[in-house]
Amino acid sequence: MTIVSGTTRRVRLVEVSINGRGTSSAAQQVEFGRSTGGTTPGGALTPSKYDHQDQPVAVSVVNTTWGAAQPTLDTHTETAGWNALGGAYRWTPPVKGGTGAAGIEVRNGDQISLRATTGVTFQPLSASMVFEED
Repeated sequence: MTIVSGTTRRVRLVEVSINGRGTSSAAQQVEFGRSTGGTTPGGALTPSKYDHQDQPVAVSVVNTTWGAAQPTLDTHTETAGWNALGGAYRWTPPVKGGTGAAGIEVRNGDQISLRATTGVTFQPLSASMVFEED
Protein backbone atom coordinates (compact mmCIF):
# COMPACT_ATOMS: atom_id res chain seq x y z
CA MET A 1 0.00 0.00 0.00
CA THR A 2 1.44 3.39 -0.98
CA ILE A 3 0.17 6.90 -0.21
CA VAL A 4 1.26 9.42 -2.84
CA SER A 5 0.87 12.99 -1.55
CA GLY A 6 -0.93 15.47 -3.76
CA THR A 7 0.83 18.38 -5.44
CA THR A 8 1.25 21.24 -2.94
CA ARG A 9 -0.02 18.95 -0.17
CA ARG A 10 1.57 17.47 2.96
CA VAL A 11 0.71 13.99 4.23
CA ARG A 12 1.59 12.92 7.76
CA LEU A 13 1.17 9.27 8.79
CA VAL A 14 -0.44 9.18 12.24
CA GLU A 15 -1.29 5.50 12.76
CA VAL A 16 -0.63 2.06 11.32
CA SER A 17 -2.70 -0.90 12.52
CA ILE A 18 -2.16 -4.51 11.49
CA ASN A 19 -4.07 -7.54 12.73
CA GLY A 20 -3.31 -11.17 12.05
CA ARG A 21 -6.08 -13.24 10.47
CA GLY A 22 -4.07 -16.39 9.82
CA THR A 23 -4.82 -20.02 10.60
CA SER A 24 -1.60 -20.96 12.40
CA SER A 25 0.91 -19.33 14.72
CA ALA A 26 3.74 -17.71 12.73
CA ALA A 27 5.86 -14.57 12.97
CA GLN A 28 4.87 -11.87 10.45
CA GLN A 29 6.56 -8.58 9.47
CA VAL A 30 6.09 -5.56 7.21
CA GLU A 31 8.04 -2.33 6.86
CA PHE A 32 6.68 1.16 6.31
CA GLY A 33 8.21 4.57 5.69
CA ARG A 34 9.11 7.05 2.97
CA SER A 35 9.59 5.49 -0.45
CA THR A 36 10.54 6.37 -4.00
CA GLY A 37 9.83 5.03 -7.46
CA GLY A 38 7.36 2.40 -8.46
CA THR A 39 6.07 1.80 -11.98
CA THR A 40 2.45 1.57 -13.17
CA PRO A 41 0.47 2.13 -9.95
CA GLY A 42 -3.05 0.75 -9.69
CA GLY A 43 -5.72 -0.55 -7.36
CA ALA A 44 -6.30 2.97 -6.07
CA LEU A 45 -8.33 3.27 -2.87
CA THR A 46 -10.39 6.34 -2.05
CA PRO A 47 -9.46 7.42 1.48
CA SER A 48 -12.34 7.87 3.93
CA LYS A 49 -12.74 10.85 6.22
CA TYR A 50 -11.74 10.12 9.81
CA ASP A 51 -14.50 12.32 11.20
CA HIS A 52 -17.74 13.31 9.46
CA GLN A 53 -16.95 16.98 10.19
CA ASP A 54 -13.55 16.88 8.49
CA GLN A 55 -12.79 18.53 5.18
CA PRO A 56 -13.55 16.65 1.94
CA VAL A 57 -11.77 13.37 1.26
CA ALA A 58 -8.03 13.65 0.62
CA VAL A 59 -6.62 14.48 -2.81
CA SER A 60 -3.64 12.20 -2.20
CA VAL A 61 -3.73 8.79 -3.91
CA VAL A 62 -3.51 5.40 -2.17
CA ASN A 63 -2.32 2.61 -4.51
CA THR A 64 -2.45 -1.09 -3.68
CA THR A 65 -0.77 -2.58 -6.77
CA TRP A 66 2.26 -1.79 -8.90
CA GLY A 67 2.76 -3.16 -12.42
CA ALA A 68 6.42 -3.33 -13.38
CA ALA A 69 8.20 -2.30 -10.15
CA GLN A 70 7.30 -1.79 -6.49
CA PRO A 71 8.33 1.43 -4.73
CA THR A 72 11.68 1.26 -2.93
CA LEU A 73 11.59 1.99 0.80
CA ASP A 74 14.13 4.45 2.22
CA THR A 75 16.94 3.08 4.38
CA HIS A 76 15.27 4.15 7.63
CA THR A 77 11.88 2.49 8.05
CA GLU A 78 9.63 1.24 10.83
CA THR A 79 9.21 -2.53 11.13
CA ALA A 80 5.89 -3.98 12.28
CA GLY A 81 5.83 -7.47 13.76
CA TRP A 82 2.88 -9.57 14.95
CA ASN A 83 1.66 -13.17 15.15
CA ALA A 84 -0.41 -14.44 12.23
CA LEU A 85 -2.87 -16.19 14.54
CA GLY A 86 -4.74 -13.11 15.72
CA GLY A 87 -1.77 -11.04 16.85
CA ALA A 88 -1.91 -7.25 16.45
CA TYR A 89 0.47 -4.32 15.91
CA ARG A 90 -0.28 -0.61 16.30
CA TRP A 91 2.13 2.24 15.56
CA THR A 92 1.62 5.87 16.47
CA PRO A 93 4.31 8.52 16.02
CA PRO A 94 6.55 9.41 18.95
CA VAL A 95 6.16 12.81 20.57
CA LYS A 96 9.14 15.06 19.90
CA GLY A 97 10.14 17.29 22.78
CA GLY A 98 6.57 17.97 23.90
CA THR A 99 5.80 19.88 20.69
CA GLY A 100 3.54 17.30 19.12
CA ALA A 101 3.83 14.11 17.14
CA ALA A 102 6.83 13.46 14.91
CA GLY A 103 5.06 11.34 12.31
CA ILE A 104 6.35 10.15 8.98
CA GLU A 105 5.71 13.08 6.63
CA VAL A 106 5.95 13.68 2.88
CA ARG A 107 5.05 16.57 0.56
CA ASN A 108 4.40 17.46 -3.07
CA GLY A 109 4.08 14.06 -4.73
CA ASP A 110 6.42 12.14 -2.41
CA GLN A 111 5.17 8.86 -0.98
CA ILE A 112 4.86 6.58 2.04
CA SER A 113 4.70 2.79 1.51
CA LEU A 114 3.80 -0.25 3.58
CA ARG A 115 5.61 -3.27 2.12
CA ALA A 116 6.11 -6.94 2.85
CA THR A 117 9.40 -7.86 4.48
CA THR A 118 11.40 -10.36 2.44
CA GLY A 119 11.74 -13.89 3.78
CA VAL A 120 8.33 -14.08 5.46
CA THR A 121 5.59 -16.49 4.37
CA PHE A 122 2.50 -14.37 4.81
CA GLN A 123 -0.90 -15.35 6.08
CA PRO A 124 -4.06 -13.20 5.79
CA LEU A 125 -4.03 -9.89 7.65
CA SER A 126 -5.94 -6.64 7.98
CA ALA A 127 -4.00 -3.39 7.65
CA SER A 128 -4.92 0.27 7.85
CA MET A 129 -2.97 3.50 7.64
CA VAL A 130 -4.42 6.73 9.06
CA PHE A 131 -2.95 9.94 7.66
CA GLU A 132 -3.53 13.68 7.79
CA GLU A 133 -3.39 15.82 4.71
CA ASP A 134 -3.03 19.59 4.55
